[in-house]
Amino acid sequence: MQTTQERQKRITQYRFLGLFGFFGLIILMFVWQLWLTPEKLQDHTQSQALAELTAMAEANPELLPQVEAEKQKWLERQASHESNPLAKAFIWILPLLFPFYGLVKGKPYTAAWSNFVVMIYYMHSLTIMYTDPDERYLAILEFALANCMLFGNGLYARMQGKELGLGFDKLKVVMAAEKEREEAYKTQSKD
Repeated sequence: MQTTQERQKRITQYRFLGLFGFFGLIILMFVWQLWLTPEKLQDHTQSQALAELTAMAEANPELLPQVEAEKQKWLERQASHESNPLAKAFIWILPLLFPFYGLVKGKPYTAAWSNFVVMIYYMHSLTIMYTDPDERYLAILEFALANCMLFGNGLYARMQGKELGLGFDKLKVVMAAEKEREEAYKTQSKD
């Protein structure tokens, strides 16, 4: 049997595991959307390739129509991807801001419901791991951080809730109490 001090140490460890995942996700989403998005790296590589094609077309005029078509595709792609990266980062971080105060304060109820929020990132990471090889390493990191938050917060909420005496009664206790009230009501109504 664990002593109270050992239980408190374990509860603190779970809390810090959850907070590590929480703050890790905030930082990762911010950095991912602002600097690590492969679209930005790919655009830079494509612009270099376009410059090389243009130089080749000047030497060989037969390539000019192909270069012009590639330029047009690149310009269309640039126009379709024009969005504010800061806004995209904020959109990804916004759901994590809802449980921020309660998690920092160590509230077990907030730790429990924040696991619903982390499911967004959990599913996002699984989808990206499956579909996008360019961002797979970022998705694996997101998956690991989401798991840290999920398990850390879940175990913290459970253990801290027990320590504080929070929680729900067992269903059979609730059902028995309800049955007693119902029988008492029936006996009263008969009299």
